[in-house]
Amino acid sequence: MITARDLELRAGARLLVAEASFQIAPGDRIGLVGRNGAGKTTLAKVLAGEGQAAAGTVRRSGQVGYLPQDPRTGNLDMLAIDRVLSARGLDELRAELRAAEAAMAAPDSAAAAAAIRTYGRLEERLAVLGGYAAESQAASITASLGLPDRVLQQPLHTLSGGQRRRVELARILFSDSETMLLDEPTNHLDADSVAWLRDHLKSYRGALVVISHDVALLADVVNKVFYLDAQRSCLDAYNLGWKAYLQQRETDERRRRRERVNAGRQAGALMAQADKMRAKATKARAAQ
Repeated sequence: MITARDLELRAGARLLVAEASFQIAPGDRIGLVGRNGAGKTTLAKVLAGEGQAAAGTVRRSGQVGYLPQDPRTGNLDMLAIDRVLSARGLDELRAELRAAEAAMAAPDSAAAAAAIRTYGRLEERLAVLGGYAAESQAASITASLGLPDRVLQQPLHTLSGGQRRRVELARILFSDSETMLLDEPTNHLDADSVAWLRDHLKSYRGALVVISHDVALLADVVNKVFYLDAQRSCLDAYNLGWKAYLQQRETDERRRRRERVNAGRQAGALMAQADKMRAKATKARAAQ
């Protein structure tokens, strides 16, 4: 869960969002939308704890998985599959198991016996973390995102930017995080992978915030919408699905346009009245 209170975001001196308060709870699948430059990525970074708000507070509970637009974190010498498994600490456990296996072949019988005992303890830990079923789940996720086994066995520094991004997406989906923040998750995915991701996110039980230009994904997945209004520097929260949100936002925009027109007319009438009063005062002074 994430709770924001009186949040203020800025890009340099420019105000993006002022006094935004909201909560992201389990079961919320929120589409974060707004025009380019409105502050969607900035807000996602702040919610993930990787950016600083100009004012206000953000509180998080549980594990948060964050997919930035350009992921550059992690040890680039790590194998891609180990990067995915690291979401649950399975990468280190696999390395320890491999080391124990090698030590079990030691010519010293005492050292080999100690390695066998170590291997047994590591297998118990592996079982607690989901065991080989978890590794199978990771393999299923990576395959669904178009990552073949040959790519998973390569170090991260040998992969393309698109492959790195799919590895990071697979890592977050595998992590079982209570909250996921996904910034353009369909980038670099083919049509089959996008369809799989849509179905996967629809069944996700945690809290989700997704930034996406994929209208089909938003229509299928989200049950709430946060709209960042760049003109008003505010966040409008709609407790609606995508299609109902579009209709309600159009209604709200028409209402705001009428209010602006009415406000302009009232301001014009007040200015005209003030001009008349000034003119009368000027005539009165001239008469005196």
